[in-house]
Amino acid sequence: MNGSVAGVLVALTVALAAIGLFTAKDEAATKESPGGEPAPRNLSVERVARRVERIRELRFDRLPRVRRVSAAQARAAALGEYDRYAPRSEQEAAERLLKLLGLLADDASLRETLARATASEVGGYYVPRTDTLALVRGAGLDGLLGEVALAHELVHALEDQRFGLEPGRGSLWSDRDTARSGLTEGSATLAMVDYIAKAQGSELPAGLRERALEQLGELAIPAGGGLPRYVRESLVFPYAAGATLVNRIQGDGGWDAVDAAYAGRPVLSSEQLMHPEKYENAEAPVAVRLPDYRKLLPAGTTQLTGGDLGEFDTEQFLREGNGRERSERAAAGWGGSAFELWELPDGGELLVAAWAWDTSRDAREFAEAATRRLSELNAPGAIRGGPRRRVVLALAPKEALARRIAASVP
Repeated sequence: MNGSVAGVLVALTVALAAIGLFTAKDEAATKESPGGEPAPRNLSVERVARRVERIRELRFDRLPRVRRVSAAQARAAALGEYDRYAPRSEQEAAERLLKLLGLLADDASLRETLARATASEVGGYYVPRTDTLALVRGAGLDGLLGEVALAHELVHALEDQRFGLEPGRGSLWSDRDTARSGLTEGSATLAMVDYIAKAQGSELPAGLRERALEQLGELAIPAGGGLPRYVRESLVFPYAAGATLVNRIQGDGGWDAVDAAYAGRPVLSSEQLMHPEKYENAEAPVAVRLPDYRKLLPAGTTQLTGGDLGEFDTEQFLREGNGRERSERAAAGWGGSAFELWELPDGGELLVAAWAWDTSRDAREFAEAATRRLSELNAPGAIRGGPRRRVVLALAPKEALARRIAASVP
């Protein structure tokens, strides 16, 4: 590895900390104006923006406002956007689902967990709704690191002006939203790699991006920060998987091809992020119908939420009891998914989920891994295979109900 490549890789690792993946520090709340302070004078927004324009091959209509905020202000802003995106009822349903799947501790608050993640792990962010970019004080954003963090967020602002990045309101369980997040974070991360290389005088030697992205894929938020594994890996996933896919897209067709992924050929699933060839082959998720089980529900049962569990969430669910390697194999071959979460009259939760798989072998491998996973859960469950390589899972407070629902598969 020559010196310029090594230097870029080192800078990338530190820069990822700067944009908020690994080591941003918490900061006590202070009495400051809600809008924060202007960006530091030694950080030229216009100069960085012009470099970003050249790298990303797009032009700004206008430069976004750039502010310096405290960790407390970043936390408040994140929760405000969270509330705007999803009503509290949907947030509470998401928390109950994560606990039922064993991805969040029973005594944990999803809202507070996300707030803690924002305060401790975020070094910068861009809010499409207000066209505002913020850098968090105390995150070590000085010199080149400040430029790189700013460049990453400026890519978001630039793509927002061209394609629109504002999310809609609704369910938190949309794998397509995960895919879109991977596209936006992947694009910004790839442009950031190029920015670092050019800032160090490198002209992107052969293999630089691939080595940088390989290193990114091996990084993780330390467990010592107190965040659950699922939250930690969900934070890193859009950057690592997204950058790998965008690198493939950009390498094949230039930034015009990335533009097309926003405008006409979107990324449709976390499966396409994890397996770029699925995007290249336009392999879209199949529609999955749940079995006709509602007649089995007790009177007074109410639906809390619904959505789909993509390959990323499926692998995360399988992890305990299977380990990473086995769970990744069992989740590969994902073809589509659907689920419904219900509250029973006694207050317990009922989950009915179905997956479609590419082959019968994929379906069997998933069913075996899911059976092992059930032994680790508090809620009784039942699994059954169905026609067209479908597998249905039911989780309920009482095993008899779960078995009746699973048996409703034709």
